[in-house]
Amino acid sequence: MNKHTGDKNASKRIGDVGRIRELLEAGVSRRRIMSETGATSWQVRKAGAAIAGKRPLTLQLDPRSPIVRSELVKRLLRGFLWPAALAETFGCTEADIADAVRHLGESGYNVLWDGGRARILREPPAPATHDHAPLVGGAHAFGVISDTHLASRYARLDVLEAAYNAFAAAGIRHVYHAGNIADGHAPFNRFELLCHGATDQALYVLDHYPQRKGITTHFITGNCCHETWWFLREGLDFGRYLTLEARDRGRRDLNYLGFAEADVELAGDGGTAILRVMHPGGGSAYALSYAPQKIVESFQGGEKPAVLLLGHFHKASYDVIRNVHVVQAACCQDQTRWMRGRKIDAYIGFWIIRLRQDAQGAVREFAPTFTNYFDRSYHVRLRVPPATRRKARKGKRHARI
Repeated sequence: MNKHTGDKNASKRIGDVGRIRELLEAGVSRRRIMSETGATSWQVRKAGAAIAGKRPLTLQLDPRSPIVRSELVKRLLRGFLWPAALAETFGCTEADIADAVRHLGESGYNVLWDGGRARILREPPAPATHDHAPLVGGAHAFGVISDTHLASRYARLDVLEAAYNAFAAAGIRHVYHAGNIADGHAPFNRFELLCHGATDQALYVLDHYPQRKGITTHFITGNCCHETWWFLREGLDFGRYLTLEARDRGRRDLNYLGFAEADVELAGDGGTAILRVMHPGGGSAYALSYAPQKIVESFQGGEKPAVLLLGHFHKASYDVIRNVHVVQAACCQDQTRWMRGRKIDAYIGFWIIRLRQDAQGAVREFAPTFTNYFDRSYHVRLRVPPATRRKARKGKRHARI
């Protein structure tokens, strides 16, 4: 950082503070002070509190101020910075800067501290996290869903609602979401979005993702696409951020498992097995089973899960490969223009899976049930009573005559 530039900025901030104080003591309104000085509402309130309390006028950093957060993110994305350098620029103490940076980390940004310096990394964290809420007992039943792509115009909210109605009716308590809960924001999909940016899409998810009493949704974020775009641009872990927004709204039914993949322990009566939820990268193959087969073949012998739930490919299939029960989780999104341009079709629906472990914990019985959905017009036609359809056809015949 240029020392002279920092001194100049600090001097300008001190001058602004003095001007704010003069206007406040003269009885000028806050709105007019903000207009004349360019100060934020928080700065004016802070100055007013200092005058009322007869304290020295020092503008400390507000870590929750959108303006402060935005400026910090831009600077920390450029590289490692010392809090002392940032404190000089912002006109506050090093402790204020450290608190603000820590608050960014708690909000979902991938903050790295190294020898007292801090920066925001655009690289996603290492995958293969472990869920600390195992499924206990020798018999398990759970729901599987994936690629909901909420905020996309192609998202199938009707399928998503129907899935959770079916889960509730079946007594399901745990649902595993295999990634791409939101559509993300990139140049090629911007005109297909209902809202843009991480905050608006997180709030859209919380407004539209189903919530059923007694059901917890355990979700991951995708690898190389959609939610990962925020990692690559802003260093923001959308899954962590979404969870924080959910807590603020009082939603405790969304449990973030991690980035790209996560392991869940199937705790049987006499042993354990692993359920792995995964959202890999790469494209679709002509054979539906090819991608799952190559993924399972790449696992080392001692690291194979008993069950593998795969998102990303928008396909539905069930295979047993190297004694691994592999389920491609399908999607809740119609075929997009991008998919159609690459000749990729979409399998729409959801799964209910029931399995049983033996005395050693191995999965011996596995019963997946897939509910298939088609294009919107088919399901709209199903909801129209037959008598209404007959009247509509009769009206068309009279119109032609």
